[in-house]
Amino acid sequence: MRARLNHPSAAHLLGWLALALVSFAQPPGQVAADTKFNLTHNPGAFLASATRAWTDHFTLGQIQNQAYGYLFPQGPFFLLPLPDWVLQRLWWVLVLCIAYSGTLAVARRMGVPGVIPALLYALSPRIVTTLTAISSEAWPVALVPWTILPLLNRRPQVAPALVAVALMGAVNAAATIAACLPAFVLLVWRREFSRAALYVAGCVLVSAWWLGPLLVLGRYSPPFTEFIESAFVTSYWLNLAEVLRGTTSWAPFVDTERTAGFLLVSEPVFVLATMAVAALGLAGLARADMPWRGFLVVVFSLGVAILATAHFLTSLYDGPLAPFRNLHKFDPLVRLPLVLGVGWVVSKVRAPGVVAVSLVVAAAVAPAWSLRLLPTGTWSEVSPDWVAAGHWLDQHVGATRTVVIPPASFARQTWGWTRDEPIQAVAHVPFAVRDAIPLVDPEAIRGLDGQMEALDADALRSIGVGAVVVRGDLDSGARGRWPGEPEVAFGDVEIHLISPERGMMVTSAAPVRVDGGGEVLALLWQRYGYFPAQLVDSEAQIVTDTPAAAVRNYGTLDSAVSAHLASPEEGADVRNRLPDYPSAGTRVGVDMSGGTASASSSAADATAFGGADPSRSLTAAFDGLEDTAWWPAPGDLGWISSTVSGGRVTITATDSTVVRVVSGSETRDLTLEAGEPRTVSVPGDTVRIELTEPVGIAELDTGVRRIVDVPGTADTYFFQRLLPHTDVLQRRFTTAADATWRLSAPATIDGEAVEGEVFLPAGAHELVTDAETITITRGEVPTARAETFGGVVGASTSEQLILTARGFNEGLRARVGGVELEPVRIDAGMQAFRVPPGVSGTFEMRFAGDAPYRWSLLLGAVVSLLTVALCLWVRWRTISRFTPSSASTPISPLLTALAVGLVPGAVAVALAWTVRRFTAIPAWGLSAGAAGFMGLWLARAPWPGENYAGSSVLVLFAGCVAVAALAFPDD
Repeated sequence: MRARLNHPSAAHLLGWLALALVSFAQPPGQVAADTKFNLTHNPGAFLASATRAWTDHFTLGQIQNQAYGYLFPQGPFFLLPLPDWVLQRLWWVLVLCIAYSGTLAVARRMGVPGVIPALLYALSPRIVTTLTAISSEAWPVALVPWTILPLLNRRPQVAPALVAVALMGAVNAAATIAACLPAFVLLVWRREFSRAALYVAGCVLVSAWWLGPLLVLGRYSPPFTEFIESAFVTSYWLNLAEVLRGTTSWAPFVDTERTAGFLLVSEPVFVLATMAVAALGLAGLARADMPWRGFLVVVFSLGVAILATAHFLTSLYDGPLAPFRNLHKFDPLVRLPLVLGVGWVVSKVRAPGVVAVSLVVAAAVAPAWSLRLLPTGTWSEVSPDWVAAGHWLDQHVGATRTVVIPPASFARQTWGWTRDEPIQAVAHVPFAVRDAIPLVDPEAIRGLDGQMEALDADALRSIGVGAVVVRGDLDSGARGRWPGEPEVAFGDVEIHLISPERGMMVTSAAPVRVDGGGEVLALLWQRYGYFPAQLVDSEAQIVTDTPAAAVRNYGTLDSAVSAHLASPEEGADVRNRLPDYPSAGTRVGVDMSGGTASASSSAADATAFGGADPSRSLTAAFDGLEDTAWWPAPGDLGWISSTVSGGRVTITATDSTVVRVVSGSETRDLTLEAGEPRTVSVPGDTVRIELTEPVGIAELDTGVRRIVDVPGTADTYFFQRLLPHTDVLQRRFTTAADATWRLSAPATIDGEAVEGEVFLPAGAHELVTDAETITITRGEVPTARAETFGGVVGASTSEQLILTARGFNEGLRARVGGVELEPVRIDAGMQAFRVPPGVSGTFEMRFAGDAPYRWSLLLGAVVSLLTVALCLWVRWRTISRFTPSSASTPISPLLTALAVGLVPGAVAVALAWTVRRFTAIPAWGLSAGAAGFMGLWLARAPWPGENYAGSSVLVLFAGCVAVAALAFPDD
């Protein structure tokens, strides 16, 4: 029996059996939103569409992002005729078993007992966190050991390593590139420079099939990386404690959806277990007799340096290195050496020690065997309501675009969290939805925001919408509303039809020049009907109060935009390089006069818990309006400060409270009654009001005044309080000439209540109204007529514009009668083409990137297949065990400690040297002990506690000691 267990295949088979059991034991019948909803519900159509760069199916028409990556190997796997949940389990089994067997083989080739390292790697936090939520990122991680294995021979074999690279696919190109790095480091460490060059070239050749489409994506895709998680977010939790124990993905820190990942980052028992594994791994790496120690320490040090220094380099990761800002993709550089170190420790301890290590390992991987791998929001079947609605739309709507309301960052329904919108897999009709990451022009995203606010049939026709799907099954409880009875209803899914007559239009009139953001156009069209518009920042016919000089929390759609700001510093809570979607219009911000004002926080901050409430901004305390008030962000008692004119301040609170007034050297408590102004003298030229309980400050009269100031002059002004939402509309605007103006709603202008018509002299005026929108005009509101376009252009003596109802993209091209047309931006980032006078014929539109995409996909596939065939044809030599000669201890741990810790790192290096030089404490004890301290310190205050210990100086210092000690191994 023992002989059978010692057989090389036995450990593989037993591991596979255990991992298969773990995978299929996860609640049977449940399907998870693993990366793509289409992958399980409609994989054939999804893969077919991936062969083209452009699709009119999504949003306003867009270039497909990452779809080509599913063409191999993950996509074809899901074409197997098996139930969805079974296919998912089989795929997860494949990922886990590939990771397990690869690590087991590497460990044995290195002379390390391999079962425990193999299990630790296959069920590492990186894989456990992503396996059921985005397995396309776990797949390259699983293949990393296979790229290393053939390079451990006496003569490294590059060919089999390249086959492993070819199998990685390209759903996430950055993850694939990161997975290729350890093998390259190994070849360089072995001084096999020619083979390292061959390996790099081979990686390019076996990846040729997806490199071309990736370049097309980079050429024509909107800059969506600017509008997703910033490097500040992705690196915020990359302290040494989290890096060493493997919780390097930021997603579980901000959302509980990934159950296993959230347990690992938040539960003290898992903090202790995973850090104990890291301590054991460090102990192994600190032993001089550890096989392949030199390479393992170098690659480990590199991984730690990449991950733990990221917070110093956020400008790079938000700039040229943006594709790599999700740094957890580099986790294998740290994880593989550590798990092999654990294996070496196991080989050096007696039976009781093996039992103890096994218990630690069992605890560390408990989220897997305790059946908590599945994320929140799995489903047993796709909602029959959506399936029926999809069939109906395909039969009755055709090529007309369908809009889905209400908007949702991610599709989280009561029956399942598909993340991708259900309509994209159950129907073939083009659709539009405002989700978290629309892959369209930034101005078009603003336009979608306006459309979702207006929900007006005439406005929606401007983007080719002929049907509206109103859903009532969102997990958040949000329900959409559309006037009138639905055409048809399927449970929680209603379908309304509107006239699609404006899907494509043609006009000879000049577009109306609007100084505003794309979000305002739908509101204008709601009031005046559709007219072609051109967004400008000067010489406008209509001046609006958009785009707001505000900041946006890109991670949500719920109250994501702050109040208007007076300066960029006021929006410092948002760390993205671009604080908001760019726009052609003039930014409209707050004018502050009479001094300066600031606050600790504001409920109007974009990052305020529960979303921004722009009506509770800093401006509300200095606007002269009693029914508005500044409130601190939830959870912050906060303070509000201002310069003072005249030595006196008047404070009005929304509720009875006691505040602390600080001015100069004087501090005193002041009792305020709800809504009653209280005037006090202050000795200094500044005052700070510190709250003792959550309360609003309705007015802080210090001589400072803040008001939203709308620049520019025109014959028509359009103001709104919907984007961002405020309770009261207060604006300052400037008229160029004395004139009588017509108002669309009652308002107070310059302190006088007016409605209908009012005479305004030239100059600045202040307006206050409760209306959601108001137009002030001294003539007719300019409009421009556009007619339905049938596809054939007649000759005209004047220039014409063809409006395509598609989002603008530099790759869209068009011809009429063989004449190439000039592309034009129209409306809110929409695509139009200019037709010269006298040109007639059939309108033909194409995407310029489609041919390069398809040809590079085809020819690249040929190159990749030929390269792989060559790699398989080359004789793979018989395995020959190779043990590297004893080399000098790498200094890479010292450099890493210095890079990560700076001053604490330097102290840690000095301490590690001193301990090893003057005491009998072994290196493994020093390194493992420091890691153990980190685990204990973090377990007492893990995320999301307010006193989160991961970023403390003590943890940083201990981590640097743990790393630096590897440079002074035991004799």
